Amino acid sequence: MPKLTFKPLDASCIVGFLAYSSSAVVTPVCLVIIARELNITLTEGGALEAARTALLLVMLVLSGFLSARWGKARMLGISSLCLAAGLLLYALAGAYAALVLGMGLVGFGSGMLEGLTNPLVQDQHPDDSGRYLNMINGFWSVGVLATVLLVGELLTRDVPWRLVAAGLSGLSALSGLLFFAFARHEHTHARQTLAESSAHFKNVLKDRGFWVFAGAMVFAGATEMGFTFWSATLIQVWLGSTPRAGGVGTACFAAGMVAGRFACGHFVAQKHLARLILLSAGAGFCVSLLIFVVHSLAALCVVLFLAGLSVACFWPGIQSLAAERLTCDHTMLFILLSCAGIPACGLVSWIMGIIADHSSVRVSFAILPLMFLLLAGLIRRAVKSGY
Repeated sequence: MPKLTFKPLDASCIVGFLAYSSSAVVTPVCLVIIARELNITLTEGGALEAARTALLLVMLVLSGFLSARWGKARMLGISSLCLAAGLLLYALAGAYAALVLGMGLVGFGSGMLEGLTNPLVQDQHPDDSGRYLNMINGFWSVGVLATVLLVGELLTRDVPWRLVAAGLSGLSALSGLLFFAFARHEHTHARQTLAESSAHFKNVLKDRGFWVFAGAMVFAGATEMGFTFWSATLIQVWLGSTPRAGGVGTACFAAGMVAGRFACGHFVAQKHLARLILLSAGAGFCVSLLIFVVHSLAALCVVLFLAGLSVACFWPGIQSLAAERLTCDHTMLFILLSCAGIPACGLVSWIMGIIADHSSVRVSFAILPLMFLLLAGLIRRAVKSGY
């Protein structure tokens, strides 16, 4: 296969994913301490993720129309600065309502990062997008890995979680500056009117193949965020371990995703993507069941690494596969696929929090094996139907 060649905007996308992912996992690692300090329940903690994803979804839908008018890179710069402002407000929150407001603003800023980063990568590398999407999405997992390890260590050393959130705000601001600096390298396309963007929107929704891939994105988001959001809490509550240990456990999951995505980017050709997703879903089903048979931190960390390896290819792989097989506008396709996956991230986090409050955190993980099976079924249908 040809050597990977990265471009200036790829660097902006990498930093953007680092900022986006750090904002997504700072709450899970800090949740036990935040709950103790502000006297909130685990259900309310899960609702923070629901608030983030709710406003993320609003901005995600709008991103296609805004980028068609002003360009993807500039809108990504604006969204990164909005993300920075949300994290700063989050750091200053003195009550649960303020936390929800800050996390909602974080979601609002994250919306375009979610919706436009992958289409921008697709524009830069249209003939081999699967490899580049896996590689650059791998840095989302690098951000998760670095954040949970660093934040877990800092919290264990009694560094205030508010200072951590404020520091991540600076990374988001850097992302915004880079997008503005390299915006001139974006491939120029004719600016679209609202009517043209609306037509692309409707065409995607009319394509039956889209709905199959959208369903797959729902279960891909559920499996990825279920492990990402609740692994640290599982370790701290079920095993009675420290925030450092919770960070290490989530880092093991993230490390599996990093290894899986970078390996896919280097070694998996576009024609093998569908088979890879099917095999990974089967492996994820088996691995997720191991949560209920391990009884030590070391064994759980191995399971979490294997789970990360299993889910690694889902998000970028499904999007690349859909772009290859469907003929509709790719930018709007990527955005609407994310619109399917993102609500599942928030919903599964909330549902798992409710189950954790009424039973246990460990029992809440029982819904994840089903997600893997449903994902495999939809990808198999897509392959058989010729999508």
